[in-house]
Amino acid sequence: MAAPINLAFGGEYRKNVYQIGAGDAASTYKEGGQSYPGFRSSDAGVNGRNSQAGYVDVALMPVEGWKVDVAGRYEHYSDFGSKFIYKGTTRYDFSDAFALRGTFSTGFRAPTLAESFYSATNVSPTSAFVQLPANSAAAELLGFANLKPEKSTNYSLGTVIRPVPRLTITIDAYQVKIEDRILGTGSLFGGGGATSPVNVNFPVVTAAIRANGNVLDPTVTQTGINIFTNGADTRTRGVDIVASYASDFGEYGNATWTLSGNYNQTKITKVMSAPPLVNVLGQTITVPLFDEGARANIETASPRVKVIGSTFYSIDKFSMTLRGTVYGKSSARYSPDGGTFYKQTIGTAFIGDVELNFKATDDLELSIGANNVFNRKSPTLGLVPGTTNATLVGGGNQLDAPLTFSPYGINGGYYYARMNVSF
Repeated sequence: MAAPINLAFGGEYRKNVYQIGAGDAASTYKEGGQSYPGFRSSDAGVNGRNSQAGYVDVALMPVEGWKVDVAGRYEHYSDFGSKFIYKGTTRYDFSDAFALRGTFSTGFRAPTLAESFYSATNVSPTSAFVQLPANSAAAELLGFANLKPEKSTNYSLGTVIRPVPRLTITIDAYQVKIEDRILGTGSLFGGGGATSPVNVNFPVVTAAIRANGNVLDPTVTQTGINIFTNGADTRTRGVDIVASYASDFGEYGNATWTLSGNYNQTKITKVMSAPPLVNVLGQTITVPLFDEGARANIETASPRVKVIGSTFYSIDKFSMTLRGTVYGKSSARYSPDGGTFYKQTIGTAFIGDVELNFKATDDLELSIGANNVFNRKSPTLGLVPGTTNATLVGGGNQLDAPLTFSPYGINGGYYYARMNVSF
């Protein structure tokens, strides 16, 4: 070997507990406090699990300039079983100015206890929708299986280039496939809901609500459930480019310049359907779990292109960070009536950040700054096509309603002063 072998290993034991306590009865009576989900006694509960894990990692250099790293990890969870994942990565430096690197790995994400057992009851004066626990007898009654871990397969290939002193450029292409991705479903109606091909009524949904222990007010005319499930497989492909350069101005200070860009596209490659359900007409129907809005949240609500340019400058006790971010176009879909979907678009936007620092003493640093210094805000929801009114889903004036999927937030500028004290 051109260098000593590095061996790392370890173990872990973890116990997780998740608890929901029953809320005030007023939060689930009629319209509740603000028509947000409340916790009934049927929603309350304590759930837990434990897990054990062990890993080993071996890093070596067979010849000068060639690095190889392999690792494996085994985990056992008390609620769904075991999983083994592994990773291999390598890099070869042909010279000080050029290197190639690549990685292959598998991975998994265990369902959180909240995803498995979260339960809530959302009420209005005439409706009630229950967030059904995924790992429950009520969910099983509908044909939903307990949540499984998400599994991933990851590839990346890249290069490191140093064409001139103090300039480093990295380019990496990657692909991430996720199977059994855990997502929240749309609404499955038990009664009183819309009667389009998608939003049909299923008596078994009402039966599942009762099986969950919910006793709904008899004046409720519309009921339904939402649930977390292993709903889709996705594939993400992208390219990262980062260039950094260090400048030394002598007595006039130092600066580090960074320019980075990312192109990223996520596609849903497979969508699971809800278990076949029998509607009020006695017809067996397989309902899509995710409507156009849910698909858009995964595929287009985040911009495919993002570019960041930044400068960190320091001289004596002063330093400054300037950063500009360009977010590409993004879009989502919404439906004011639960049936027809309309496209919402947020155009390309520039967001500027700035921070000034003064090192007053070795232990005290003062800073002022701004995120989104130009107070850029997302556009508001437009008119529903074919109407003269701006109305939100469910009614109400929407003239001041921002598009909430904005990649740079909806609150505009954030301005601050900070004092850091080191002890």
